[in-house]
Amino acid sequence: MKLLIINPNTSQDMTNAVDAAAKKYAQPETEITTVMPVDGPGFLDTAYERAIQIPKELAIVKENKDKYDFFIIACGYDPGIDACRTITPNVIGIGEAAIMTACIVARKFAFLSSTPSSADAVPERLRALGIDPDRCVSSRPIGNDSTMVEKRHERFEMYVELGKNLIKDGAGAIILSCAGMSDLKEKLEQRLGVPVIPGVVAAVKIAEQFWALSHH
Repeated sequence: MKLLIINPNTSQDMTNAVDAAAKKYAQPETEITTVMPVDGPGFLDTAYERAIQIPKELAIVKENKDKYDFFIIACGYDPGIDACRTITPNVIGIGEAAIMTACIVARKFAFLSSTPSSADAVPERLRALGIDPDRCVSSRPIGNDSTMVEKRHERFEMYVELGKNLIKDGAGAIILSCAGMSDLKEKLEQRLGVPVIPGVVAAVKIAEQFWALSHH
């Protein structure tokens, strides 16, 4: 299976983290390519920032629709997901993938969010997917901008402390809201003792599952 991952922002660090996490957890036969637009913001937090990147996502999907079996939009907000699916149905958003996975592995879950705005967006996102917002016990931001994602390794202990607070809130699983956090999965699980779900990994496994079901 050939899989194209699109990071809608222009952060090379996040693109590299997404690519590494996806390839680490993918099956050997899954071929993964990760790309980002040539221009635009390095972090998508506001509605405006997400909106201006959607046409660039669409252009990438349209240009490659016959070259790949599945596409993944690597932003927790899933910007432009419905529009991309008008080009090809095989498009998975990491936000939706992470939420659906959390619903399977835990009765109650929480979000470790990148910013206050991403944390505030959680209830409406859950309602849009038809999921009872009460299943999410909390959504706590790690910082006010992209800084804490960019410095995630040197500030790792802050992630651990926030994760402990999410567990105290009642979470049986923790969703990492930002694709750039994907490479913290194993270290956080070791420290916290609950499933930690990066949407990138969840999306890759869902794509592989559907591919296997249709090519058995």
